[in-house]
Amino acid sequence: MNRQRYYNYIAEKLEVLSFRIKTNGKLNLLDLNIHSETLYRDFLNILYDYNLEPSNIGKANYEAIDLIDEEKRLVLQVSATATTTKINDTLKKKKIKDLSELDYHIKFIFIANEAKKLRDKTYLNQHNINFDSKTDILDKVTILESVSQLTIDKITSIYDLMQKEFGEKPDTLKLSSNLAAIVNFLAKENLGNVFNKIQLNDYGIEEKIEFNDLSDIKESTFDEYKIYYGILDRIYGEFIREGTNKTVSVFRKITSFYEKEMVAKNLTNVEKFFNIIGKVEEHVMKSDLLREIPEEEIDMCVRIIVVDAFVRCKIFKNPRGYTHVAP
Repeated sequence: MNRQRYYNYIAEKLEVLSFRIKTNGKLNLLDLNIHSETLYRDFLNILYDYNLEPSNIGKANYEAIDLIDEEKRLVLQVSATATTTKINDTLKKKKIKDLSELDYHIKFIFIANEAKKLRDKTYLNQHNINFDSKTDILDKVTILESVSQLTIDKITSIYDLMQKEFGEKPDTLKLSSNLAAIVNFLAKENLGNVFNKIQLNDYGIEEKIEFNDLSDIKESTFDEYKIYYGILDRIYGEFIREGTNKTVSVFRKITSFYEKEMVAKNLTNVEKFFNIIGKVEEHVMKSDLLREIPEEEIDMCVRIIVVDAFVRCKIFKNPRGYTHVAP
């Protein structure tokens, strides 16, 4: 579904952005924080129907306030530092008193670290501005929860925004890729009558599945798609005989999607596995090679390829002594 691909893309970009903000912060490189404030302004305007603007545009800047929606009487502070001290220091500012008298509401959005623990704290709201810590402290997790419930039109708008911001909007002439070429070849195979000449070490596969906490999808995913190992092995072998780097590039591309998923510490391995499938599918859907292939067949072929990459030790951790599942 487009919704799933769009959500996966948005989640990936917010995750990578937060990771880079934290890394740059350790080096005292803060330019990305400034640009992220602008991104989140546009992002939240779509997500919540706000009309946020920088607080220093056209009027005197509100101290410690970054964005303001005058129509909804809302102010936001955008920060990479998620601490109770940060919130308390903001709430005691004189400008907060002025905003409180004008019946404004304040929210905090933390763009680097999660802020779940901050929602149960008590704060020194000495100016009594409208503020509820349980609902007015946002982070990437709460943002993504809201994104997941959007209509398809709205999630498409945010997806388009993120692609423009990150410079990945494809041309009208779609891109080609070796992964798409593999899907194209696989889609031409008769997958309804599989005869796998390569004997797999099923015990080794099951051991790796259990080692990576993926047992919940063993039957529905791994058992369903590992039987196509021999077909892919033949396709990869043909590329190798041609002397091309297609096979290596395919594995490295899948591995790159896996590496990005490893950054997401709050996700289970099952969620990460399906995110990899979504990212591979999103990548290959940009190619003109697949223009005539139904989306359901593309999804099936992508699942075969990702399961095969798992079997070939290209993604997820291997148990001790596990090197390959084919003798």
